[in-house]
Amino acid sequence: MDSNQKFWLACWGMVLAFLITLMVCVTLGAHDRRDKWDRAVTNGADPMVTTCALYTPETHGETATCTILAQGRK
Repeated sequence: MDSNQKFWLACWGMVLAFLITLMVCVTLGAHDRRDKWDRAVTNGADPMVTTCALYTPETHGETATCTILAQGRK
């Protein structure tokens, strides 16, 4: 291998390492959030309120439900 090939191989290796690290971090974060939700619901919390507290409502299309729940808690 010449130096040009080694350079591109190193660049793609760094990109691949970054992507793998990103996937591991996202997976661990999602698992941690799901574990928090499971523990809260097991301890008696309302599942929908817990979902609104831990997850962004826009990502699940539950904005109206979370707004109604928040207004009912006042």
